[in-house]
Amino acid sequence: MSHFQVSTKGKKVLVGLSILLIIIGVVVLGKYLTIEYEYYQKVISYIDESMSPFIYIALMLFMPLIGFPISVFLIIGGIKFGIFHGILLWLLVLPAHALIGFYVARPLRNFLIRIFRDKLDYRIPEVPENNTAMFSFVFLAIPGIPYAVKNYMLPLAGVPFRYCVFMNAIIQSVQGIPFIVLGKSVADMDMTLFYVAILFLLMVFIMLRYLKKWYEDKIGGLR
Repeated sequence: MSHFQVSTKGKKVLVGLSILLIIIGVVVLGKYLTIEYEYYQKVISYIDESMSPFIYIALMLFMPLIGFPISVFLIIGGIKFGIFHGILLWLLVLPAHALIGFYVARPLRNFLIRIFRDKLDYRIPEVPENNTAMFSFVFLAIPGIPYAVKNYMLPLAGVPFRYCVFMNAIIQSVQGIPFIVLGKSVADMDMTLFYVAILFLLMVFIMLRYLKKWYEDKIGGLR
């Protein structure tokens, strides 16, 4: 048992070190390309000066709905619009995605319920009503679950509108802000801002992992 615990902790340490090495590698590669090929400045210049804001917003509204990573748009938004306007745009787009996810997934859920009930005599499990708020919070807060999955899975599970949209918008907005700050730091070559964004991302990650573990321990204690 102790060997398993040590192995698990060792894996977590290795994952953390791997993430840190990847971040350092990206920074070093960016510096190298900046010095040798000026690719970095060309990309930043294109995003800042040539990219149409209307095309960007249209793509940001549509692409994440089919699974494209929202973090890419947030970083680009930080580069193009800066922190304030990037966050403002994010706070407008996120509720729209949550609303679309709810109204697309809820009819699909009703259809699946009828199929499973009438043809397979099977009842789709539902989230217990007394655990809905905490379950929704932890699901939305867990790092690593794709953005689109979070927007579709809660309404598919029968979770009420207020958690699928309002709670979703609050939690994921906080998770997205560091990427916008990261984009601004990249545009300005501001390493201080870059490290602040990375530190904030790590803090959010650690806090949400702790909340996930706390919820799992709580549920396990009730069984």
